[in-house]
Amino acid sequence: MKRISILVLGLILLGFQGNLLAQSYFDERSKRILYPEYEEKILNGPYFGVPGKQSGEMRLVNRMPVGLTDARLFYEKVGKQAAFQAGQPLVVIFYPGKDECNSARSTSDPKTLKSDHLAVLRYVKKHGAAAPVYLYQQPHGLEKYEGIHGWIPDPEGVFAQQFFSFPYPCKSFVVISPKGNYRAILGEFPISQIDVAFKKL
Repeated sequence: MKRISILVLGLILLGFQGNLLAQSYFDERSKRILYPEYEEKILNGPYFGVPGKQSGEMRLVNRMPVGLTDARLFYEKVGKQAAFQAGQPLVVIFYPGKDECNSARSTSDPKTLKSDHLAVLRYVKKHGAAAPVYLYQQPHGLEKYEGIHGWIPDPEGVFAQQFFSFPYPCKSFVVISPKGNYRAILGEFPISQIDVAFKKL
């Protein structure tokens, strides 16, 4: 019996090792890396591991991307042309759909949700930004925001394509300036990071 248990354990470990070997790992610049480096970057850096385009690929994604984009397009898609013309920055908060993170008790408390929304409104006012936009990819689970603020669908999926290409846990956000500079945090974030992102635009 003992021999059978050891044999089964050995086969499980070999299978696990085989799975690791069958996977290919890439860093955020699409350079192939070994699993220990991949794991270390996830554990100690601002990275997520997400499936790649090919089967068996895993890629690192920086959770705090910054860059330059065609701002006019994104302002127009959410009906903020006047804010674009006035030179006001824009914050978009993105809900991917119900998941374990945004269904947790700590992220579903109505008092916290209301407090977070009021904080966003304060940051918008402080930085002379346009009214915040709340977008969703899948609406399931948004009932808890009733009476706090509304959500609208991601228009033609443009925000998901440009900024939120993977269903990052909880919610994500991006702030965009009319000049096209943007800063985002993918996945769960402290609400105060919106203020920080505005300051760094």
